[in-house]
Amino acid sequence: MKKHYSKIVMAALLAVMGAGELHAQSAIYACGHIRRTRTTAIQNLKNSGYTTAILFNVDVAPDGTLITDYSWDNQEAAEAGGIICQDGEYVFDRYQPHYVDDIKSLLAEPTSINRIEICIGGWGNGAYGHIRDLIKAHGTGEETALYRNFKALKEAIPEIVAVNNDQEQDYDLETAVAFHRMMAELGYKTTIAPYMNKEYWRELVAQLNETPGTCEIVYLQTYGGGAGNRPADWKVFGDIPMYIGFDCEASGNRAEMERKFTEWRDNDGVAGGFLWNYNSESRNVNEWATAINRIFPTKSVENGVTTFYQDINYGGYAVSLPEGTFSQAELALYGLQAKDITSFKIDAGYRITLYMNSNCTGSARIWSASTDYVGDSWNDKACSIKIERTGTPLGLPHADTTKQTLCTVWDTSGSRLTVSGAGSSTVILYSLTGEKIASASTQDKNKAVIDTSNLPHGIYVVQSGNATAKVLKR
Repeated sequence: MKKHYSKIVMAALLAVMGAGELHAQSAIYACGHIRRTRTTAIQNLKNSGYTTAILFNVDVAPDGTLITDYSWDNQEAAEAGGIICQDGEYVFDRYQPHYVDDIKSLLAEPTSINRIEICIGGWGNGAYGHIRDLIKAHGTGEETALYRNFKALKEAIPEIVAVNNDQEQDYDLETAVAFHRMMAELGYKTTIAPYMNKEYWRELVAQLNETPGTCEIVYLQTYGGGAGNRPADWKVFGDIPMYIGFDCEASGNRAEMERKFTEWRDNDGVAGGFLWNYNSESRNVNEWATAINRIFPTKSVENGVTTFYQDINYGGYAVSLPEGTFSQAELALYGLQAKDITSFKIDAGYRITLYMNSNCTGSARIWSASTDYVGDSWNDKACSIKIERTGTPLGLPHADTTKQTLCTVWDTSGSRLTVSGAGSSTVILYSLTGEKIASASTQDKNKAVIDTSNLPHGIYVVQSGNATAKVLKR
């Protein structure tokens, strides 16, 4: 990795869907940005489409203390950095009180993340030299600083399932094997991120997997110092799945990434892709993740009932979906980017609801037929989708249609609708197709008045909070 990023990072890479069962995945190395700009970055990562989060990196100090973005010589923490574990205790909450909850929340639905790793190493990082010296001096027993500190980290964040080895200096096979066997005893799988020294990595994996499954993924660096790597030349790890990387920080060329990943998928048998890195909001993580997911499908559909298109007249990339409700995170796993729908085809007997918010909330509109253009007001606006059979009850945003608790009264001319018992500060009037027609704020005594003078006669649905009612304008 880049030498100025030997700090903690969160990456979304490949996921384990079950014990020993690995699927094609997308991934990203996400840097200390997820701590510096936590409220934005954590939510964006959950909605991105990446499936594994790797914390890059956990540094190991000379005495076995675990640190990140921390100067051991000066005993000073950089922004959002500090000591993670020391003397067998997790102490990072003194520096970053929200960190444990943030990492746990990455796995909380709705999310695309289903695997979390930590990374040790990186260009210019001396962690493995310190690990070598500590193991040669003290071994890997339960009383050692290495054992106690990584045990404390596992206990604080048990959701971390693996340690990602990004060893780029201080190669020492004997102590690396001992370290990763110790980590296996603590409950951590091993993954590797090599860019050179192929025989070292081959032997490391071979010795670790004398206990089958200890090392389970290869993240091959095909950028930076590994730019000349061809995945087919690294097929020395048996049947362990290989994922290939792209440096979006250096290039920023998504078309180039797509070209390389497609070529390596078709010709070199790789199973997934990852990016270096996520360290700001200058790049749309959802855009890049969905592009990878269309190359290495995380989820796919054999018999979809709808197909969504990027461009007008059913052009651009296409993603088919079955009946169901799809948050932004779920759509991303299928390869459908948020705010990227322009046309769609619907099978007979189904309708779709497009939502502007990520979790099927907010402004919504219903269609029951295919369209070659969604219109200016909805083009590139939808972030989540509901697909239903046309015979199912109409579902409106935030509405419980079983509750008919609102009192609604038309005036004699039909030009106003008065709503009593409103459950929120806003009352919304919808057509039966789900199109928002008008809204009004509640006034005294929890009432609202909506101007309906320009509406045609017919049936409408009025909603306030979780309450709805059907009304007829004669």
